[in-house]
Amino acid sequence: MTLLLKVEHLKKEIPLGGGLPFKPAAHGRPVLSDVNFEVEAGEILVIAGESGSGKTTLARSLGMLTRPSSGKVIFEGQDLARKNENALRPLRRRFQFLFSDPRTALPPQNLVSEVMLEPLRVQQIGNPEEQMIAVKQALRRVGLNSLLLDRRLTALSAGQRQRVALARALTLRPALIIGDDPTRVLPPGAVESFFRLLADLRRKDGIAFIWLVSRFQPAASMADRLGILFQGWLVELGEAGSVLNAPQHPYTRQWLEQSAQPADSSGPARSVSQDAKGLTHYKGKGCPFQAACPHVMSVCRERSPSMLATPASHQAACFLYDDVR
Repeated sequence: MTLLLKVEHLKKEIPLGGGLPFKPAAHGRPVLSDVNFEVEAGEILVIAGESGSGKTTLARSLGMLTRPSSGKVIFEGQDLARKNENALRPLRRRFQFLFSDPRTALPPQNLVSEVMLEPLRVQQIGNPEEQMIAVKQALRRVGLNSLLLDRRLTALSAGQRQRVALARALTLRPALIIGDDPTRVLPPGAVESFFRLLADLRRKDGIAFIWLVSRFQPAASMADRLGILFQGWLVELGEAGSVLNAPQHPYTRQWLEQSAQPADSSGPARSVSQDAKGLTHYKGKGCPFQAACPHVMSVCRERSPSMLATPASHQAACFLYDDVR
């Protein structure tokens, strides 16, 4: 297969208060910490993480909507992190985004036709007649009728709006689409069908997808590989079935076990992150999961683990699999 995207040592920090206007604070709060992964052409990679894990920051950093603090995002052989906005513009035709709520990403009062035509006009692709043909074809590919072109986004259902956003991205014929929790605002009955639509586009057109999600299923069942994001760290990565059936990182195990338990009707569900006592006191030294890990060792408090091979034939960032402690 062909390598499409390579992410190397990606980091993002948010400046802490205290810096002067002409001299920013020397240290920031890490949101992403040394994230590394690759995506092949036509692959579906799911990266799952609970609320606050850094999914949205990762999605935005991959497309330079938010500039990473350091690291590389190499797309089709070019490091996007080294490109200015003018150099990025033609490259954006090749990678597109699906945000969790189109109402915040697109002008809600605009007509569907205006929303759909905008990227083609910005990229100066085709004449007006060719642009409208491309728009109608894209709508058909996502199961929508071109009669919707004269309606406003506010008049559409949540599912229709997200399909319009998808069709809008398809007009540019991208090689990669990054979805930031793309089914979060959809009704439960529409979630699986939307992911199946995306998977079908991969099968028909060879589009690669990165789905960043807050729940494993149903996305993971349609993915080639699954990564687990915890507090900005990619802690596990491998074939989706292997990660689901034989999780190796203690955090992944706890999260999967909690996800399998029936919801407690007495109150809102708590995340593994919320249950991790002392987690907020992590100061950047050692493993970020050390405060809640049942297998914590002294080395876990001293060094941050790198991705290591595990008995399950995939990788986990855990010293349990380090032969030298």
